[in-house]
This record gives sequence, C-alpha cells and structure tokens, in this order.
Amino acid sequence: MPRAPRLIATVLCLGALRLSAQVVDSVTVPSDETRRHAIARRATGPVVLDGRLDDAAWSAAAPIGDFVRVRPDFIRTTDFPSVVRVLFDDEHLYIGAFHYDAAGRRGLRMPDLRRDFTPPESDVFGVTIGSLGDHRTVYQIQVTPLGSQGDVQAFDGGATFSFSWDAMWRVRTTQSDSGWVAEIAIPWTSLRYAPGLTTWDINFVRNSRRVAQWTAWAPYPRQFSSWRLAYAGVLDSIQPPPPRTNIRTRLYGLSSASKDATAGARDGTVGDVGGEIIWAPTANALVEATVNTDFAQAEVDRQVVNLTRFSVFFPEQRQFFLENADLLTAGGGANGAAFSGGTINPFVVQPFFSRSIGLGADGTPRPIVGGLRYGYRTGRTAAGALLMRQAGTGTTDADAADFAVGRLTQFVGRSTRIGGLVAYRDDAGDRRNVVTAVDALTRFGEATQLSAMLTTSADTGRTGVAATYAISRNTPSSTLGLSGAYVSAEFRPRTGFVSRPDVLMTGPNASRTFQPAWRPEGIVWFRPELFALFFHDPASKRLQEGSIALRGEVLRRTGGTLTPYVQQNYQRPTSGLPILPGVTIAPGAYDYVRAGVDLSTDQSAPLAGAVSASTGGFFDGRQEQLAVSGRWSPSPYLSVRATYEVNVLRSLGPADTSLVTYLAGPELRLFVSPRLQWSAFYQYNSVIERGTLNARFSWEFSPLSFLYVVYNDRQPILDGLTPRARQLIVKLSWLRQL
Repeated sequence: MPRAPRLIATVLCLGALRLSAQVVDSVTVPSDETRRHAIARRATGPVVLDGRLDDAAWSAAAPIGDFVRVRPDFIRTTDFPSVVRVLFDDEHLYIGAFHYDAAGRRGLRMPDLRRDFTPPESDVFGVTIGSLGDHRTVYQIQVTPLGSQGDVQAFDGGATFSFSWDAMWRVRTTQSDSGWVAEIAIPWTSLRYAPGLTTWDINFVRNSRRVAQWTAWAPYPRQFSSWRLAYAGVLDSIQPPPPRTNIRTRLYGLSSASKDATAGARDGTVGDVGGEIIWAPTANALVEATVNTDFAQAEVDRQVVNLTRFSVFFPEQRQFFLENADLLTAGGGANGAAFSGGTINPFVVQPFFSRSIGLGADGTPRPIVGGLRYGYRTGRTAAGALLMRQAGTGTTDADAADFAVGRLTQFVGRSTRIGGLVAYRDDAGDRRNVVTAVDALTRFGEATQLSAMLTTSADTGRTGVAATYAISRNTPSSTLGLSGAYVSAEFRPRTGFVSRPDVLMTGPNASRTFQPAWRPEGIVWFRPELFALFFHDPASKRLQEGSIALRGEVLRRTGGTLTPYVQQNYQRPTSGLPILPGVTIAPGAYDYVRAGVDLSTDQSAPLAGAVSASTGGFFDGRQEQLAVSGRWSPSPYLSVRATYEVNVLRSLGPADTSLVTYLAGPELRLFVSPRLQWSAFYQYNSVIERGTLNARFSWEFSPLSFLYVVYNDRQPILDGLTPRARQLIVKLSWLRQL
C-alpha cells in the first residue's frame, strides 16, 4: 500500500475508535430479572381468522403493550401504540395485534402487495420468535396492513439471514379510521421448537412508515435489529404439542413450449412432474427428498455491467436451496466490503454455494435429477447434509455432477459458535473437488463481534487455501470494522464461490453518527463514513489495487438520504486487463480520483426514486456514470418500477477507446390481492447486446401452493448477434400437509 493511503486509513480508524469510546448505549442488555414478560394463553374457544379480533377467545388473552421507539432514536414513549395478544391451541399459535394510528387508512404506506416486501418501505408488524432456547435462532414473520406476508430466518443476531425463506402460515388484516389489525395463525408444524420448553424468546416490532419510526415491545439498540435475542422479551406459559408425525408433500406438474433458434437447440412442447417430500421426524430434525427438481418460477437475476476485476456474486433465488440454507453456510457469505460507485460491494469467499448446483460450465441451467437434505437443530448443536445429482447434456453427459455437503456447528456459551464443513463434487470425466472449512464467531459483549474462517480446496493436481476474518464494533453512534482475506492462486472451490483468487485483502471501515442540536427539524443525522479496501499479491506483497472512499450520509425523517462521496483509487495490473469486450487496459500504475453523490427520496411515497451519479478518472481514461431508479405506485395494487444505468468511458487503454454502455430494466406489477399478481420485467443490456423479457402470473390458491404461468423471451439488440428464444411455462405446485 502506498504510504499516504496507509496513513489516512490508520488515522481515520484510530479517530473512529476514539469516538466510539465516548458513546454510551441508550439500551442495555436486560438481565433475567429485568427482561419483559408476556403471557400466552390457551384459546377458550374457536379463533376465526378474519382480521377482527372479536372472537370470545381474544377477550380472555392478556394484552401486551407499552411499545417504545427504537429507530431512528430511542425514546421510551410513542405516538403510535400497539396492543398484542397471544393465544394457542393444539394446532396453531395465534397472534392478534391492533396498531393505533390517528390518520387511519389515509396514513398507511404500502408501495405494493409483494410477498417478501422490503420492510423499511411499508407499514409493518413483525413477530420475532426464538423457540429453540438457544438465544441464536430466529423465525420472524412480517405483515403489512393489506396482508402481504414476509418471512425471515436469522442466526446469531443477523450474522446470517434469509429473507427468501417461506413458512406456511396465514394472516388476515382489516383497517379502520383509528388503525389496523393483524390476525395471524401459525401452524405448529411450521415452527421448530425445543420439546418441553414453556418459555420462548419473543419480540414484537412495528414500522409506522409515514413518520419512519420503528417501535418495539422489547427495546434494542438502533444499530441492531429485533433478531438480536439478547434484548428480546420472554413469552411465558407457551405449550406447544409434543412432536408428532409431520410430513408434507410439495409436488408439481409442468408444461413447457419453447422455440429457440440457437444451433443445436430443439423446439417443442414437454411435460414434467416432480417435487419434494418433507418429513420432520422430531421437532429438531428435518429430512427433505427432491426428485426432478424444477425452478421455472424463480425470479430472474438482475443484470449488471461489471467494470471490476471481481466475479459478480448473484444470490440464490431457488426455493429448495433457500430453505435452511444457514445449516450449510460457512463463513457467513460476505467477508469484506468496498465502497464503489455509490454502492457497497461484497468480497466473498464461500466454501459451499448452492448456485454451483444446476449450472453448466457456460453458466446455463442443467437439470437436477434429485437429492436428499437433512437438517438438525438444538440449543447447542446444528447439523446439515446435502446430496444432489446434476444431469449432463449430450451423448457425452457433459456437465453431469454429483454433490455431497456436510456441516456441523457447535454453540459454546451464549455468544460463540464453532463449525466445520466438507463439500465434495464429482464431475463426469473423473474430475473431483473437495473443499473443507472451519469457522468461528464470537462476541465480546453485544457491541464487538469477531468471525474467522479457514478453508481449503483440493482438485486434480491442485490444492489451495483461503482464510478470512472480520472484527467489528457497533454502537448507536459509531461503527469500526476491519476485515481481511488471504486467497491462494490454487484455491478453486467448485462447490462454492470466490470473488477473486491469488489476493491478500485488507478492508478497514468506520463511521460516526452526529445529531447536533442545531440540525434542521427534518434531519435525523449526519453520518461520515470511511471505506477502504486493498488487494496485495500474496507472494510479493505488491499492491494489486486499492481504494479509499469517504462519504457523508444525511438522513431525512422521511427516510430519504443525501450522500456525497469522494474516492481515491489505485490500480496496478501486471498484465493486460480486459474491462469490456474490445477494451483492455495495459499493465501499469493508475492512480485516480472519483467523486459522486447518491440521492434517494421517501421510498414509501407513491412516487419514489433514487439517483447515483459519479465522475472522475478510470484507469488511464475517464468515466461518467449515472444510475437512476424510480417507482410509481398510485395504489398498492399497481406498481411501475424502472432502472437505468449509463457509463460513458473515454480514452481507455492503448487503443484510446471510448464507448457508452446502457443497462435498462422497466418492470410492471399488477395485484388483485397479496396472493394473486402478474408481473413483467424487461432487461436491456448493451454490453452483451441482448434484451430479455420475463413475464409471470402467480396465484397462491392455498398457503405456499401456487399456479404459475411464465413467459421468457430473449432477443438480440442487433440482428444476427443473438438468436431469438421464446418459452411459455405453466406450472402447478401444491403443498399439502399429511
């Protein structure tokens, strides 16, 4: 690292450390004696799920109130009180909540009716459940005033989490001039819980989006979420039924018609069937078998224009692999982050990544014959195993592969976990890849967290190693972190993902939140932040590339932000570096500065938008970048979204190349209800000279049972470059509890 950047990073990090030492948390970790307690009562009669709470059983339930404001500031009172009640019977856990709002229906904010919505954009009621007694594993359900459902699995306070996990539960809501009601029924079979445990960790949270205020029954510091169970309350007198036979089937039938002009592709109509059997032999264990696994309804990836040296990390979108994904996740996924172009970009070393299954060497989908998965959780131990078979193509069975993954995690004390993982891939042609990993996470108090991982990969004639670490300290007014990674040139986890091999990465970051008395009424805080990231050659310790970014966020009470930034970049390619097709950067040393601004409006408003603009150097030339996104939702039943990005590149490389790239993505969603919707999404990418259309009709006719009609269309931007392909899919997926 050049001396000046090293000095800047050191001074800023030490300054942030000094500032963080001056902060006193406004919310302390409650003791066993001071934790809030709520009572769950057995229903004295039937509970009719209609969103009204007028059944006799609800009148006998104990009210749970006294919510406090936790974001954006901690205040022990609120102008938006809520009252919650909890009931249960032999089949369900029931939660009923009334949320007061003097503005009534007019004050509610919901941009649309999607499942797994974005909680900060909507009015939301959430229930955080810790039912295993380990104070680590969280199941959270979320609902909006019009009945949109969201589900989250989170672990170790959010060290890992999944918003794409879907649980089987029902909700009905109503709205009035004084607020709104949510009435929720969760089958016991949808929850994992410790047998015989009559007290659970519990919390209830609410977002009153019109004023951008989060309230909670059990308060927690604003730098965390309600997933941090150390701050949760206690639900007493809960009596789940003993574990019993719990078998579900999720079967599908599919018909597909396709027309593809690609050489070697076959047109025609095909039918297919398959699905999963899900068996919970105990409350702690889950066995899932899948046959002819299909993901035709999965959301399409959002394309990007990648101007970096890193592989792009696309998250998993397929439902089978999203469920209980944490059991097979080592290292937490992202191991560092850099600030670039207005966004935080993760550096990822992941020994097992499920997207390695079902994709060929060229990145196109491959059929999955089937597989078997096992999961086990207790308060002290978690284990997972996966066996999968990927089919090949052609007479040579190219890309056929078998996968086997196993992971064991042991929890020590209240804040430490240690885990180990082994992943195996056997490809056609006798190519085998074995990946191992050990990782650990611990906390010192609640504010300081340390994680680390050591992983190896062994391939035919090649063995590699990678190590990562991250330490962070978070208080309500400051953050301080340091992450790092070593990845050898031979590290090739064919069961996982690595952003870039043959690097030594160091990434400090720091921030400080200021709330001076003189700030305008509409401003919540001013937050300067530092992000630095440096990559060195592991052998010579020579700098490969680096950046130092300083930005300052201004948060408005509506939730809108203004964030100017400046970034110093250092690039040291030792060989020709291809950036885009036809553009290669010559070896050399390139130091350049970029500056920009990010602006976002109130994302809950009917008309919302965000702009990111930057200008400055780019290797030996210049780059101007503009990214714009917007949404128009005149009602929650109609949502029009669009994104547009343009990069103007000038005088790059020995050929002094100048070019412009475009990436556009309009999207339309129409809703009849949260369970019946139609959407269409188009992507235009000038770099790959392709346009793609994905249109999807979705009807959830029963909890987690769907009818899908999907249309895909791929077409060239310029004639003759990419063949046109069209596909129509009709799929019925039926989840049944046996």
